[in-house]
Amino acid sequence: MEEEEIDRISQLPDEVLRRILSLVPSKEVARAKLVSKAWQNLFEFLPSFEFFFLRRTFEFIPPRSPPPGDITDDMSSFINAVDSALKLHKQLTLDKLKLCLDLDLIGSGTTSLMIDSWINAALERKVGNLDLWFLTRDGDLDHRYLLPIKVFSARTITDLCLDECRLEFCGDTNVDLPGLRKLCLRRIQCQGDEQPVQKLISRCPLIEELETSFCSGMQWLHVSGLPNLQRLRVVNCYELESIQIDAPSLQYFQHHLYHGVLPCDIVFSSSSFEFLKELILYDDQYITEDFFQSLLVRFPNLEILDMLCGLQRIEISHNRLKRLDLRPTRADAMLKIDTPNLQSLNYLGYRMPLISAIASLNTSSLREVAIDFVNLNICSYFPILQSKEFFEKIRHCHDMKLHMHVKSKQQLMIPVKLRKILSPPVYYIKHLYLTVDNCFGYQYIIDSVLWMCHPQTLSISPGTAPMFLKVLYNNFRNKEKHLKYCISCTTKCWRHYLEAVQIDDDESKAEIDRIMAMPKLCDKFMECEVECEVMFILKWGS
Repeated sequence: MEEEEIDRISQLPDEVLRRILSLVPSKEVARAKLVSKAWQNLFEFLPSFEFFFLRRTFEFIPPRSPPPGDITDDMSSFINAVDSALKLHKQLTLDKLKLCLDLDLIGSGTTSLMIDSWINAALERKVGNLDLWFLTRDGDLDHRYLLPIKVFSARTITDLCLDECRLEFCGDTNVDLPGLRKLCLRRIQCQGDEQPVQKLISRCPLIEELETSFCSGMQWLHVSGLPNLQRLRVVNCYELESIQIDAPSLQYFQHHLYHGVLPCDIVFSSSSFEFLKELILYDDQYITEDFFQSLLVRFPNLEILDMLCGLQRIEISHNRLKRLDLRPTRADAMLKIDTPNLQSLNYLGYRMPLISAIASLNTSSLREVAIDFVNLNICSYFPILQSKEFFEKIRHCHDMKLHMHVKSKQQLMIPVKLRKILSPPVYYIKHLYLTVDNCFGYQYIIDSVLWMCHPQTLSISPGTAPMFLKVLYNNFRNKEKHLKYCISCTTKCWRHYLEAVQIDDDESKAEIDRIMAMPKLCDKFMECEVECEVMFILKWGS
């Protein structure tokens, strides 16, 4: 006689079951409560709810304009799920309510009243985290949801995130959010006599994090009277002309103005310099050398710098900088980097700016390097000698990541004359990571990179073209076939020095088997990518 199945889940304590349900999508929980009264009782005491009514192809993607697709669920079941969740909720407080709605799918009519009722129910339960995103595909401001004014006098809200809402403040609008710690405004159209963002900031003295992204209608942003503010993000608010910052506790500042139409002046008060540790600046047009140099001098404790700029000359000199992410947009840019305590360098851009920095680069503390060369087709050949010199400079690094975007084999060909005078390869690099796009020069990439350095491990990163992995694996298996081509060279090719190759783990072996089994001319092979990291352990001889 078969043993009767035991429902062990229902025997768990209610606290554990509520924790499990809190990790399940709210609409699925709403369905589950129909199965059992016990589940319904648990549902009524859940601490938070998250509801999405978007197109299926976009349901789990962070807020961006969604592509066309199917509706995630029928509208009536979605509305019933939200209604029952908020009306049946019996806790005195609600930790979080997140609503992500495509208003074009729900339709017009009583939509605003319905959403108002949901928000009111959350406010009545003293919601702490309120996250609202109301997508309108046509971008018509008149069709955007107008947020109820009472949200801005909810004293229990600590986290408020608003996306694609309409804010309209009159002169006598009461704004009082004394408990607010985090304010995030995305794609907000500011309307009214007084800028809503400024009014919010002035009435929320305990804010620790502030973000404004893609907001319109703002000409200026003055951040002051916030003694606890630690993080400030201003991303692509294209109408901004001025940012003034007086925040004595500021540790993180990010400003994006990519392809901006108007310049934006950024002014820091003297009290905002002392504690800033991370600075992110993305401005490909308007940032000046004088402004950039003044920032480096004024931030004595800066540890992380992430910068995209169109400067012709970039000088970075800082004793405390530990991580540098650099993205110069000019192919003729000249770099000078003097950072004796730098531990991590991440470079994305053209070759020549990085090569120009070789002489000034202090690598004594460097442990990780990631390089992503773009537009290699602008030159006729890959600068082997300069790149070899760079490998020599960073030979103490633990990890070296090289991302290559190549369009023709000529860009990576090592001329015959260079083969006879090349110095021995660098042996000290422990881990080399390669990401290679679809191109026509896989063999030349392999030969050039392994002629310059002999890493202890070579990892092929996810996203790499499968054909590159296939060519590399065949090279390792059949390395003896090409030994005769460089016998006359002083420094022979990598094949003469490679003694053994070992595939690191079962996952790497399975991915190689998957790629090798694909016919190379089939559409699936041409469109796919390497799905997981594939690591080879290399043993080199002298």
